[in-house]
Amino acid sequence: MSWSPPLASQRSVKKKKTFFGRKKTRNTYRQRKVSGKNRKNFWGKLLLVKIALISLTGLCLGLVALYYQLLTSDFFSIKNIGDIEITGTDRLDPALLLQMTGLGPGVSLLALRPARVEQALRAHPWIAEAELTRRWPNRVHLAIQERKPVALVQVGEIYYADRKGSLFKPLSPGDPHDFPIITGLKRELFVEGQGFPPVIFEKAMALIDLLKDTPAPLNLSNISEIHVDQERGFTLYANGMKSAVHLGLNDLPEKLQKFALVWPTLRQQGPQVEFINLDYPQRVLLSMKELHGEPVGRAQ
Repeated sequence: MSWSPPLASQRSVKKKKTFFGRKKTRNTYRQRKVSGKNRKNFWGKLLLVKIALISLTGLCLGLVALYYQLLTSDFFSIKNIGDIEITGTDRLDPALLLQMTGLGPGVSLLALRPARVEQALRAHPWIAEAELTRRWPNRVHLAIQERKPVALVQVGEIYYADRKGSLFKPLSPGDPHDFPIITGLKRELFVEGQGFPPVIFEKAMALIDLLKDTPAPLNLSNISEIHVDQERGFTLYANGMKSAVHLGLNDLPEKLQKFALVWPTLRQQGPQVEFINLDYPQRVLLSMKELHGEPVGRAQ
């Protein structure tokens, strides 16, 4: 007979409930109470938002009404033409500028847009820059910078040119034409960008400056045409002179001085001299008009 150990009594083991694993019981009363408070807070906040929106709308409407009252107020409006100061005009008529800008009595300074006025004025070919300044409460100052033409440039049409090489306006009937005409250049040289203005045009401007102090007959007011050849240089045509004067490209001040020295002698030649070439060191080459069908050249 075999022996077996006694069986241990099996006891039911109760699982310990930890704090975090403890099942929470529902408190329905507490939930209903919190839910009721949340609903009250929601409607309260919504009411506050509505009140804020209504207040903001009222404030905006009030500001709009106030701004409209200021726009129509005489206090900020131009009273008469004397309240508009225009400076910098030499060629342009101030009445034309007022017409272009719409400035005049009754215009409110609050309604003015200086940038728009300036942009409209710069569209005029004779205006380089424009600046409108409001002087509160009811005055304005309009500063104009007109373009200063220094020459007429013939590139197909004849254009006014300023010192920067800008061909800003074609010559029209009735326009002033008391400027020397520069001929021999091509239109594509005056396209703004890299290499603008062209070097040959800058040299032409330097020549014009020299001619301002040159005695007659090559003084600037007497020059009718400056012909430009980019390789051979400048040739001058003066009013009252039957002869063209060739200067070349370089040493222009010295060549003009040389012309002043020999001009009394050249003048004695009368209308026989057709071309005066100063582009030779220490001498002047003359081309005479044809005599008996043959051209004559002479060096002095």
